[in-house]
Amino acid sequence: MAPFLVRVATIVIGGFPVFAGAADVCGLAGRGLRSEVELGAAEIAEAYAKAPGEFFLNGSGSSVERACNWTCSTRRVITPVVKAFDFLPFNCHSTAAPGTRRPVGLDTDSEMGLAITDADYRAATNAVFRSGATGVGDLMRVPAWLEQASTNGSVKTLTDEIVKHPGATWLKFSSTSVDNDEDGAARILIRLVDSQSRFEQWLQIAISDRTGNLGRNVDFLAVQLVSDASSPLKQGRPMVAFRGFSRTANGFVLEGKGSNPRGDLSKCYSCHSSGIRTVIPAVADTTAAGGGNAVRPVGTIPLTGADNITELSQKIGLADVAPPGYTASRNGPALGPSQRSNRDQFVAKGLAARPPRTAVPGCAAGLSEPRRKAIVANMDCQQCHDGETDRGILNAGTSLRTLQHKVVENTVAPMPPTDVSALDPSLKLSQSERRILFQCLKAEYAEILQEWLSSDLLAVP
Repeated sequence: MAPFLVRVATIVIGGFPVFAGAADVCGLAGRGLRSEVELGAAEIAEAYAKAPGEFFLNGSGSSVERACNWTCSTRRVITPVVKAFDFLPFNCHSTAAPGTRRPVGLDTDSEMGLAITDADYRAATNAVFRSGATGVGDLMRVPAWLEQASTNGSVKTLTDEIVKHPGATWLKFSSTSVDNDEDGAARILIRLVDSQSRFEQWLQIAISDRTGNLGRNVDFLAVQLVSDASSPLKQGRPMVAFRGFSRTANGFVLEGKGSNPRGDLSKCYSCHSSGIRTVIPAVADTTAAGGGNAVRPVGTIPLTGADNITELSQKIGLADVAPPGYTASRNGPALGPSQRSNRDQFVAKGLAARPPRTAVPGCAAGLSEPRRKAIVANMDCQQCHDGETDRGILNAGTSLRTLQHKVVENTVAPMPPTDVSALDPSLKLSQSERRILFQCLKAEYAEILQEWLSSDLLAVP
């Protein structure tokens, strides 16, 4: 049996399946409904507060099962649990009720975490800019010359080929946040521009720290710039579509469930909620992901001046993850809201125990009042992550490892941003204060998440 899969018995009530051992929340009312939802929301909040890395409510070592196994025996999910039924598929590793909510994540048909299967997502993206009835459309078609040039693993062979193609550019650099599976932090980033200006394609191929040759992992992101019948643009904003490949001696092989060689997909939007992450190459010998030294950035994508890599990656701006599947609101409220009552008291004193949740210590209790105020000022994530720029909304779908890296580890991207600290130098945090800030953000968001999940209980008589 595959890991984390649960075999459950079913019974039928009113023509709809109810899974034995799981609570039918849509069949509850009054005090019973309120009690079940409040307990589930509290357990989810406690799991978030204690999550060491990726946030999964069950599986992967977490013991939270209650809400992940909620079922609904009615045709319509009742209002008090609509938010939870939207939220849970994207944050549960598995569910005991696949007929109620699609299981998503590793070892499911929706490893990317979307509301549709990975196969349906591929079919939808393959249809964009397609000239015939079948096959892969131009948006998602990796050029055959690029695959061929990568097969022998030589970085030089690949870069020599890239420069032969008009508009194709590349950059070799190391990531300070993501370590490729078994290969290290170095990678080559390739930008391809459609001759008809319909889209851009960005490919990132791992470079092995051990051999200096190309590794297995290939990340592919396509940016749709103009509307297409199969994928119209919303409000004129670009769309992004993801794909994962394994590089082999015969070309690129799709990753995902059943792939050979095995290559798991991931929740791409947990790091890429607004498309391409802004690329700010670190200088040589900066500490890269995994603890090694970063390589010196080189390539035909300029590091400074007009159309430099940072400017190019920012130009994409706010994008939508499409074709259909995911909207950011399904992963919960925004983290670090600009307006939050009693923040000063929360970071200083925390909260008393309120079963089933344990006491929350004052995350900044050991700091002086002026430094606590600096922590509080830096908890306003939405001052930058407002969803209206290339910095997308942060929520429970955002990788906690990414958040920790940005807040605690990455000195290349200071906290707060330099334009903020320039106006008030007292807001600049030390390394130890950045660690405190991360813990404060996690603790506060657990409270926000619990409030959000149970907020519609006001409708319960």
